[in-house]
Amino acid sequence: MSEIKNPRLQEIETLGVLATFFLIVNIISNRREFVYVSLTFLIIALFVKPLARAISRMWLKFAEVIGTFNSRVILSLVFYLFLTPIAFLYRIFTKDPLMLKPEKNTDSLYTERNHVFTPADLEKMW
Repeated sequence: MSEIKNPRLQEIETLGVLATFFLIVNIISNRREFVYVSLTFLIIALFVKPLARAISRMWLKFAEVIGTFNSRVILSLVFYLFLTPIAFLYRIFTKDPLMLKPEKNTDSLYTERNHVFTPADLEKMW
């Protein structure tokens, strides 16, 4: 469960993350403009509360849209590129995965299991 944050603290945190991002971009690209953008975000976060609130809301809404899109794309790719081929291979190479056909020389699907249960069997059932 996520903790509820103070909205002002969340705004400062969001703009601080954006400022850090632009500082990292500055280090990678070696362009001084990104330092000024980073400083602008920090000044807005500390001194211009309405603008900080607006930027924070826009950024969080954008992040929510990107997160929703990414989760669907990534989960779809995992399903179709990883799980589906494994399922097809399992079907091809496994003759009776649900054991629906009776074994030879038996009239029933019932399998007798001679097992004495101990307390250890009940501790980690799954």
